[in-house]
Formats: sequence, C-alpha cells, structure tokens
Amino acid sequence: MSTPHQSSPTLSTDIKRLKQGWLIVFEGIDGSGKTTQIELLYDRLCRDGYDVIQRKEPTDGPWGQKIRRLFSHGREGISREMELSWFLNDRRDHVTHYIRPALDRHQIVLIDRYYFSTMAYQGALGLDTRAIQAQNEAFAPIPDLMLLLQIPPENSLRLVRQRSAPNQFEKPDYLKQVAAVFDHMQFPYLRRIDATQTIDLVHRHIWQAVDPLLRRLEDSAS
Repeated sequence: MSTPHQSSPTLSTDIKRLKQGWLIVFEGIDGSGKTTQIELLYDRLCRDGYDVIQRKEPTDGPWGQKIRRLFSHGREGISREMELSWFLNDRRDHVTHYIRPALDRHQIVLIDRYYFSTMAYQGALGLDTRAIQAQNEAFAPIPDLMLLLQIPPENSLRLVRQRSAPNQFEKPDYLKQVAAVFDHMQFPYLRRIDATQTIDLVHRHIWQAVDPLLRRLEDSAS
C-alpha cells in the first residue's frame, strides 16, 4: 500500500477555500479496490483545486505497527479485547495528530479504513459492534460520507489467494462474517458501491456520491 499523502500536490493554482473540513471514508472487505479508488478520487479532487489529504488505517505509528504484525504473524495469543484496544489507541493518535488538525484547516480528508472496519472485523470475532461504535465516536469524528465498496467474499478470497503473502485476517469463514457485518450497517452518510464493476465505472459511481457534497461545500463557502 502506498504511503498516504500528507497534503495536496500542486495540481491547481486556484485552491478552493472551504468553510469547514469534510471527512470521506472508504470501507469494504479486502480486495474491494479501496486503495485504487481512493487514489483516483484524491487525484481528481486535487486537479479540481480542493485542499485534500489522504490517510490510511492502521497507521504507520507504533500502535499501527503492532497491528500490522498481527496481519503477518497471526494473533498468537492476543485476546480480541487487547486487539481492539490497539485499534482504538492507533485511531486516537490518528485523530489527534492528523484527522482533526486537517478538518480544522478546512481540508477534505480521505481515509482508507476507519472505525467501521474495526466494527466489522472485531464484530466478526464476537465483540459488540454497537459498543465498538460508541467507543470510537467518543473521540473520533463521524464521517460526512462513508463509501462502502462491496464485492462478494468469494471474489475477495480469489484476489487474496493471488497475493504472495496473504495476511492472517483473510480466512474464508472469517471474511464472510466480516462482509455480513458490513452488509448490515445502516447510516445516513453510507453509500454502497458495487465494486465488481470496472475501475472506471466504480470511480464514476463514487464521484456521483461525492459531487453533491462538494456542491454543498462550495455553496457554504460562497
């Protein structure tokens, strides 16, 4: 996965100043194309003159590195409660040092995974998803738009098996449970995107969800 962009590249000399920050989150099971689509949206927003940053979770911070070791080495006796605490600590640092400062600067923030992934992946282990949501929303800003890229778990597993080093979170039964938790999520800011389509068509549907938000931002800034 590429290193997240800290700020917009100089693609437009006319930066659009907004009266508030905007948080857009990309979610979905492994192999749904989040990384590709967040890059496409980031590039398009920059070309259109928006002040935008791109981030990912888990982060590259100390807690995120502990989580990434779980991906490659397995849980190795780490309890589900301790694992959840690592995600919460990583996200708390992320919110404090990156997300809230960017929103306070009235930037558009794009995040590859957020607390909905924690709800889905830890919920699939049997933890209470509502409790996880409440723990996160005690400190993490609620997104303005959540883009849920959906593919069948079978498609995800097929893509996962093509990787040279699949991670320990990508087991067939577990991934199906994760997908089921995502499928049951209902939020007013959630937009479901059929990610089985071509990359260009998925990006078009994402833009159709993002564009009305941008129009509202521009109207509020005028």
